[in-house]
Amino acid sequence: MSQVKDWTRRRWLLAAGGALALAAAPAQAQSVAEFYKGKSIIMMVGSSAGGGYDAYARLVSRHLGRFIPGNPGFIIQNIPGGGGMQVTNNLYNIAAKDGTAMGTIQRGLLTTPLLESRNIQVRYDPRRFNWLGSLNTETGLVVAWHTTPHRTFEDLQKHELIVGSSSPSTEFLPLFLNNVFKTKLKMVAGYKGSTEAYLAMERGEVSGRVSTGWAGDKETLQPWLDAGKVRFLVALSVKKSQVFPDLPLIMDYARNERERQVMELILASQVWGRPFVMPPDVPQDRLAAVKKAFNDMIVDPEFLEEAKKLRMDLEIVTADEMKTLLDRVYATPPDIIEQARQAIAAGG
Repeated sequence: MSQVKDWTRRRWLLAAGGALALAAAPAQAQSVAEFYKGKSIIMMVGSSAGGGYDAYARLVSRHLGRFIPGNPGFIIQNIPGGGGMQVTNNLYNIAAKDGTAMGTIQRGLLTTPLLESRNIQVRYDPRRFNWLGSLNTETGLVVAWHTTPHRTFEDLQKHELIVGSSSPSTEFLPLFLNNVFKTKLKMVAGYKGSTEAYLAMERGEVSGRVSTGWAGDKETLQPWLDAGKVRFLVALSVKKSQVFPDLPLIMDYARNERERQVMELILASQVWGRPFVMPPDVPQDRLAAVKKAFNDMIVDPEFLEEAKKLRMDLEIVTADEMKTLLDRVYATPPDIIEQARQAIAAGG
């Protein structure tokens, strides 16, 4: 009798195990298309609506889903705060890691863990993000309202220019200019993004702004430039801008090779332009599918036509190029890193 009971128990366990295995099989074998079908991807933006990062994020959100298996929709989530720090920490630590979250983060935050000496709650390692690519590279600008006495870069060393910032990622360039070149840039922090900072300039609350990128700000700046309401004093990049070939380049003011190395480290983030990322630990099959979709999107005629219609500059940086450059930047000799840290330190 006990043998019969034992055999019956074993048969029940085998049957139950088989049923569990069959129940688990569809989840394990779920394709990327099956996972994304009917879902929406949250696109997080570290600035308010209307700015450059927001515009690029919305462009991507209108097209990327066409190339991802299962054709998911997109929901834009603007999370301004801390110059993009809030959304970057969120993407790294809190956002879903199943492939339903991605974002565009402020380019300066890629080197912040390496260079920043202030206590600004950095809770991420840029090298662990899953990079999708960037839609452009950027040229920063020192912008002065037409009522100021500033005509040249040298005037910044003579006359104070009050600039609005959405700290901390928009403060490192003014700090760099003040510490290295003894300019007189006075920062007024607290603006949520570039849109608010430019409105403050128009209202007369501030008299200028250090733009971290022309491509994102040109919809505001171009009409003012055409009307003679603003002046550009210097280009902040590692190479000459094709848009402003006659504008002085900050690299030209380097006084020696070591200072040039420091400046190249500080300005490296300009190359990344508008970086798009997914959180760490996304399943590899979904990550591969989204990366392929991003690469397919950037050569798609419909995508390119809309970018052209919206007058959005495109200068693609691939995910592999971004990772290679980031690894190289983080391999910078410690003495150069320390000098760069001092160059962007508050009160330096």
